[in-house]
This record gives sequence, structure tokens and C-alpha cells, in this order.
Amino acid sequence: MRMADNPGITVAPSQQSTVSIQTLNDPEFLHILQLFKDIIASCYGPRGRIKVIQNSSGGNVTMSSLSSVLLDSLSISNPILELVKSGVQSHLSRFNDGGLFVALLVSTLVEKCVQLEVPRTVCIGVNTNMLRLALDYLESDKCDCKVKINFSDSKEMMNLVTGIIGSKPACCLLPREKDIISSLVLQAFLTSLSSGSKDSDQAIIGIIQYIKIEGRPVTDSHLMSGVLFEVPHLPTYKCCVSELRRCNAGPNQGLVKVAVYNISLSGDSDEFVEVQYQSVSDMSSSDMVVHKITNVVEDLVKQGIGMLACQKVIHPSIKKYCRQHNVLVLDRLSLTHIKAVQQVTGARLLSTLHTSISETDFGYLSNVSHKVIFGKSFLHMESLTSNVITMVICNRTEQSVQELKRVCENADVILRHSLVNPVALFGSGITESSLVNHLRKQMSALVSPVSQELHCKESQFIAVANAFIECLQTIATLASPMTQNTDDMELEEDCQLRLDTPLDCYTMKINALKVSIEISNVVLQINNFIHDKN
Repeated sequence: MRMADNPGITVAPSQQSTVSIQTLNDPEFLHILQLFKDIIASCYGPRGRIKVIQNSSGGNVTMSSLSSVLLDSLSISNPILELVKSGVQSHLSRFNDGGLFVALLVSTLVEKCVQLEVPRTVCIGVNTNMLRLALDYLESDKCDCKVKINFSDSKEMMNLVTGIIGSKPACCLLPREKDIISSLVLQAFLTSLSSGSKDSDQAIIGIIQYIKIEGRPVTDSHLMSGVLFEVPHLPTYKCCVSELRRCNAGPNQGLVKVAVYNISLSGDSDEFVEVQYQSVSDMSSSDMVVHKITNVVEDLVKQGIGMLACQKVIHPSIKKYCRQHNVLVLDRLSLTHIKAVQQVTGARLLSTLHTSISETDFGYLSNVSHKVIFGKSFLHMESLTSNVITMVICNRTEQSVQELKRVCENADVILRHSLVNPVALFGSGITESSLVNHLRKQMSALVSPVSQELHCKESQFIAVANAFIECLQTIATLASPMTQNTDDMELEEDCQLRLDTPLDCYTMKINALKVSIEISNVVLQINNFIHDKN
């Protein structure tokens, strides 16, 4: 039956596709760019505000000032802004921080360059030279806003963490709560470090897991060693799990032996897709697969396992068999939890049912217990040798606890980058102000050689260079009102007076500067962009 013959269906008439060709100078694009810049700028710095986002069709409401959340929530149809968004997300995928800086610098610099009566090729060349001058300064020993991180100095470490935690208003933290969370994040990071093997001097960084508890004060947040896994089916009044099988002899005596699978144990494994079955009466192909899995589990029980963990689903008959033999079963662990369970146990991920399992494939736990945390049931898995830690994050509302979790994750990523390169830059706009002062002093030396290299007038170089500096000054002003008049400031003396100033990750800031100028230059190379509105 054709849809046209059905009286209940109305066929929309075909519409002609509408294609628009725009340039960067079009007022419509400049208006969209200005609006994007204003949204980002209103989230940046100590005066940043929370954004409430909901699409035109209704649905979920998002509250955040994090660039990663904002960019994911914004519906962007303009191809240029989509390009900018993709570049910012590329930076965030590595550092989890600095996204607002990148988005603001790109939008501001592109806007200023487009409005200048200077050829785009000249703008690109000048931007590249100014970036090189800025990087040379930040990488030199003469940089006044750079500080070596002393990991034995808790105050310096706290400044680095506080600079991230305290910059997000959607977390709704009071000053005391900000200090508590910063302290917990730093403590979790340091606890997750281990010295590695006796023959190696390299540190091994463990996993930090996050559990969100909404409706509780931030001061209830705390750390627990090992892994917590929520088990809603376990009654809160049940004070302990059933007695588990433990190793009776050998070096692992008294420990719980664990097998960890990352494939389905429910009978729908992909390993059996191309297998031809010869079944007897009253036995289907799915029953034969479950029978195969049962044989594997029976072999695991004979080898003395006390816990079977699976990333996906375990068949009910397999669960019943395990319970009959005092083996704890955990399934639907997801990718996040399976990594934590693997690391806390030291087990190898088993990805097939067709190979024999050796002793080196198993992991071990010192204890598995039932914990009731603020009315929710959790299984607590502990190990004497693992450096996995769980941070229980509490906050008053669902949105604030979700935001706080993201910010804690961002802080941990920055700490890990700082461990590789233990250098930081002063935050609160001090680094940007220092760059502004340095670029203004050194710009005169570049006017003649760069103008000759780019075959442009010196006045054109000065115009673009000033635009570059003004962009950094704008960001410095947004980051802190104290950096508005810094032309004659001695940064070294000023930084010494600000030992409690929040710190920014050096590696993150360098990458953010590079990515910002690269995206800006790519956008400035575009002459026309075609947009199909249908």
C-alpha cells in the first residue's frame, strides 16, 4: 500500500534544497561568532556564570560552566563554529581542562582579524610569529610566571588543584568545601601512586574511581581504598556477604581468587556465531552454548575461584551454580568498573571461552565486604597490593554532584600531566598578563624582518600583532580584575607576593595556545563556506 492511499498519512511535498554561500565577513556569521564568544566569555574566570541549556523541543536541562559539557549540549549548525568546536574538543580529549581558554582565544582572534583591513595571509603569518614569540618566552628560564612544582610541598600541590576546583561555579562549593574537595583529590592522587616493581624506579599510577551521592553535604565526601560497586539488589540491612571461598594453601592463602571476563556469559557470545551445531533432541543451540559456558565455569570452580566478574551479562543458571559453590558473581560491570576490578585484583581480562585458564590469569582480593553508604548498598573490594582508590563525592543536587565529579576527574588528569612535566604557570590571568607585557616589549624587533618575510606593510604587521595582544589582554582581564593595568608591573615581584595564587598546568597551557592559533589560522584560510539549509 502506498502512503498516499492511506487517509491517515499526509505526504509532505518535496522542497527544493536551499544552499547559501557565506564569507567570514558576512554580518550573519559575525553575529553568530559574537554570540558564541559572549557565551564562552560569560563562563570564564572568577566572574563566570552557570549556563542552563535546553533544546527547543524541551527535554533534559543541563546546568554547567564546563567547556566539555557546554560544547556537547550546544546545537551548532554553522560549519565554522562546528570546526572550532571540534578543535576545542580535541584539546579537551587530552587534558580535560583549558577548553574555555581555547574557545575564547579562537573566537576573539578570528573576530579581530576578520574586522581588520589586512589580507588573511598576513594575519596568519603574524599570528604564527606571535605564537612562536610567546612559546619561546614560556619555555625560557626568563619566564617570570613559571614555577617548578615541588611534589613534596603540599601547598604548591593544593594551589594547582584549587585552581581547577574553585573555578567552576556550578559545583556550588563554599570556601571550606572547596578546600575539603581539593584535599581529597590531592590525597586520592598521591595514594594512587605506587613505586612499581623493585627493579624499576618508575611510578605506576593507579585508578581513581568516583561514586556520586546526591542529597548529602559536600563535607560527607571521603576516600576508600579499593573498589566500590553498587548492588541495589542487596538489602541494606544485610550486614555482610555470604562466606566466600578462599585459597587454602600457598602464597595466596586466605585470599579470594578472582576470574574477570569482558565477554558475555549469557549464551549470546559472538564466538559461536559461525559454529555449526549438531544438537540432540530437546536441546536448542542456545542451550548448547550455555552448556559450554557451564563447563568453563565448573573448571574455574575446581581451580578454586571465589569471585566471577563479568563486564557484560551472566546467565541465571550460571549465577545459580556459582552461588551453590559459594562463588560471588558480579555482572554488568561496564567498561569503567571492569578496568577498576581488573586493576584491584591484578587479574587478566579473559576474552574467550575456548582456551585453558592458567594460574597467572587469576587475580586476588584480600577482602570483599558489604558497605552501606548513605542508604545505598555497595560491594567493597580490597587488595593489599593494589593502588586503586574510590572517591565518594557528595553534593546537594544531582547537577552539582555531577559537575563536581567532572571537575575532580579534570583535576586528576592535570595532576598526572604535571607528574610527567612538573612545571606550572600562575593562574588568575597572571600568565596572560606576563605574555602581554613581553610581547609588547619584543614586538618592535619583529616588525621589519617579519614584514619583509610576509611582503606586507609594517603598519599591517603592527595592526595584527596588536590584535593578538589585545586578545590575550581580554582573557587576562576576564581571569582576574587585578590584571587590568599591568603594563609597568614587575611580574617577578608580583608573583612572589602571590604564593597562594592558583596554578595552571604548564603542558595544558602550552597545548591550548598552540591549538588556539592553529584553529584560528585554519578558519582564516576559509574564503567561502557553503551551507545547505534543507
